[in-house]
Amino acid sequence: MKYAQIVVFRKLGAFDSELTYKTIQSCQIGSFVEVPFMNHFLKGVVVGLTDTLSPELSDEKIKPVHQVLAIPPLGGQSVQLARFIAAYYQTSVTRAFRLFLPAALWKGKLAPPVRMLYRIKEDSPDLRGEKQKQTFEAVRQSQPADPENLKLMDGFSAASLKTLLKKGVIEETAESLYPFFDPKAFDFKSFSKTLTADQEEVLQKIREADRPVLLHGITSSGKTEIYLREIIRTVQAGKQAILLVPEIALTPQTVCYFKDFLNDRIAVFHSKLSDGERLKEWWKVKTGYAPLVIGSRSAVFAPVSNLGLVILDEEHEWTYKQESTPYYQTQRVAEEMGKLWGATLIFGSATPSAESYYKAETGGYVYLTLKERIHQEELPAIHLVDLRDEFKKRNFSVFSLMLQQKIKERLENKEQVILFVNQRGLASAVVCRDCGYTELCPHCDIALKLHRNSKVSHVSCLVARELTRPETRDTLVCHYCNYSKAPELVCPECRSPYIKHVGVGTQRVEEEVKRLFPQARVVRADRDTTQGKAGFDPIYHDFRDGCYDILIGTQMIAKGLDFSNVSLIGIVLADIGLHRPDFRSSERLFQVLTQVAGRCGRRGKRGEVVLQTYNPDHPTLKKAASHDYTDFIEEELKQRKSLGYPPFNRMVKFTVTGQDETKLSARIQQEQEVLEDIFKLNKLDVKIVSAPALLPKMANRYYYHVLLRAENPTIVFDHWKPPKGWRIDVDPVHTT
Repeated sequence: MKYAQIVVFRKLGAFDSELTYKTIQSCQIGSFVEVPFMNHFLKGVVVGLTDTLSPELSDEKIKPVHQVLAIPPLGGQSVQLARFIAAYYQTSVTRAFRLFLPAALWKGKLAPPVRMLYRIKEDSPDLRGEKQKQTFEAVRQSQPADPENLKLMDGFSAASLKTLLKKGVIEETAESLYPFFDPKAFDFKSFSKTLTADQEEVLQKIREADRPVLLHGITSSGKTEIYLREIIRTVQAGKQAILLVPEIALTPQTVCYFKDFLNDRIAVFHSKLSDGERLKEWWKVKTGYAPLVIGSRSAVFAPVSNLGLVILDEEHEWTYKQESTPYYQTQRVAEEMGKLWGATLIFGSATPSAESYYKAETGGYVYLTLKERIHQEELPAIHLVDLRDEFKKRNFSVFSLMLQQKIKERLENKEQVILFVNQRGLASAVVCRDCGYTELCPHCDIALKLHRNSKVSHVSCLVARELTRPETRDTLVCHYCNYSKAPELVCPECRSPYIKHVGVGTQRVEEEVKRLFPQARVVRADRDTTQGKAGFDPIYHDFRDGCYDILIGTQMIAKGLDFSNVSLIGIVLADIGLHRPDFRSSERLFQVLTQVAGRCGRRGKRGEVVLQTYNPDHPTLKKAASHDYTDFIEEELKQRKSLGYPPFNRMVKFTVTGQDETKLSARIQQEQEVLEDIFKLNKLDVKIVSAPALLPKMANRYYYHVLLRAENPTIVFDHWKPPKGWRIDVDPVHTT
């Protein structure tokens, strides 16, 4: 091969194209290299090798690679995966490669992490100073001596160490900070739990499967124990495994579970990591130190070399979709990884997505089920409460009388309660009850939400006991551009004093709980209380350890969490999201209600769920209350087929933005007409629709969506190039 295509490490957007250089010895796919670029050198990675040049290039002008860096190359499968992502999601190879490389590495920090060790080179040297003798003895006693340990030893002197190194009495060697994991030398712990007959059968079928596996197991059916067995089996075979979870909030619990079996031989990836921390975790995988990777969606791009297993827990969650360029879908990426590495794929969920269920139904996936809870506990009883009746009873609390009574009973029995709210803040809007005026963000077409800000965020429950009630103040906040202002005391339009907050947010629920149950220990988990580096971790541990009686939270508490003492779930308002103009709205509501309900009734206690709604006869709510997933999903698929929605067709969404709404609309209409002509001319069966986004204005910019729907809508890119600035989302999870 004479020429190499290289992605150079430059600031994103500054240069997205691959560059061509002449190869030198040891240059291979995935090699990290240094290349001349203008009047300096840049680092990069080789993504292709070829014997021929593009017609527009001449051999005389092609410069050679300056050097191949002494770093283990990126695996060939990773390079192929990056190229697949670039082609499938209509992005550049450079942008695809950034998914695989931490920011610190992209900035040039390529040296593998090492630690320096010191050994005696000369047994009986002629040493004069007392400090030199003491330092020499310190190294002798602990060789190979680690510098951190030497600092703790009596008589050690860093200056004397340097002198001894110069004299050649002591030698210094570099050793990898993350030594390779050898499964034959590792003491694997025995499994403490015995699998049920159903679990054993599922595990055996996973090992026999020749396709990806969809594991449909109801909440608390023991899916995690199956994951554990298959992960340990993979690691014992000398391969690596990736376990993905949909929320950062689930990472601490998951890591704790697996640390018991693999100690610190686990790499953890999520968005709360600093650049330096992410680089360390990357090297743990790259060096083979960590055979198990755990994390949210970005963990799928860990630099594995011998991948044997990929697991997506709660595979139905929309958080597995990247909502910025490139808009990849983790499930689709995992499928490609299974092909490239020959790895086993497991997609697990209590409420599989319609797309995954359909793939299983049509033979694309192996469909396996766990229909009973691990300890034979009954699924929680779900009570539908009609909030219209509460109003007739003159109950104006956010809690129905039933929910109030059941919370009281749990507190008396020393049991814990989770209150689920589908939005944070104090209220969904501030409205004048006389004229209807609503406080809107001046930069976005969205109502401001009322927040009660506190000077003290969540702290450990031990510290909290020493704190007095924090000072608070009310603020109106835009959740899209962060604009904020103090709330008005009277309506700016009609001067009425009846300008009040409406709707239900986490802060409003928290205030009501404290009013009705002042003796209860309450903690709130939403984006406002988990913004710190620790995120949800301290709240999770404190609630699990019994420091609090009631946990109030948004969707971060709805998935996968295991609390043994929770016997009651209150879903404060199930209607939020029910009428969202998206064809997946019913499916998402069913999934979140089922997942929330699954957090209670474990360890021998039958749980109860109080589901409050203004629409008790809605089919989605009734099927969720009866735990009838199969009936729900079959009906959902029937409707989707009649309308031509996924999984029966695929979609591409373009997001177009501009500061002038009239010009933006006219430009989109013009491009839509061009597309319709292309479809007719090439006899393409593609449907197109354009409309303002659900939030049509954000931060003084207007947003439109253009949707293409067809069996293979990406065929349009063979005939048409999207205008500059049109953001492309292939297989979108949100259409509004």
